[in-house]
Amino acid sequence: MYLGAAEPGIWVTTRNVAAAFGISLNHLQKSVQGLVRAGYVEALQGRAGGVRLAKPAGEIRLGAVAAALEGTGCLVDCARGPCPLAGQCVLKRALDDAERAFIHELDRYTLADVITGKTGAALHRLVAGQAAA
Repeated sequence: MYLGAAEPGIWVTTRNVAAAFGISLNHLQKSVQGLVRAGYVEALQGRAGGVRLAKPAGEIRLGAVAAALEGTGCLVDCARGPCPLAGQCVLKRALDDAERAFIHELDRYTLADVITGKTGAALHRLVAGQAAA
């Protein structure tokens, strides 16, 4: 969301994003690596580097991002058991169906959709505050 509110094309440091949200830099960097692998974020190493969106916010579907980062069909891993019900369990199918519905519902929204209004105004203040720091 921070990158969506930042000036397009500008490299943002993960340190600034972590500071703005009060989150762990290490955890954020791991998340960013997943977003880079999925093609949603670009990263540039070095002093002038940072991260930025790899595509316009209006093209980034939230369900696709969640699926890319978390995977699908993973709520229950029947192979980890071994489970004596593997291949015969209705619960696994129900959980997989619910997960697909969750991803489908998130896909109704783009990043651009969720960084508008009051949220967008708050994000722009965060970004501006970090740029001034």
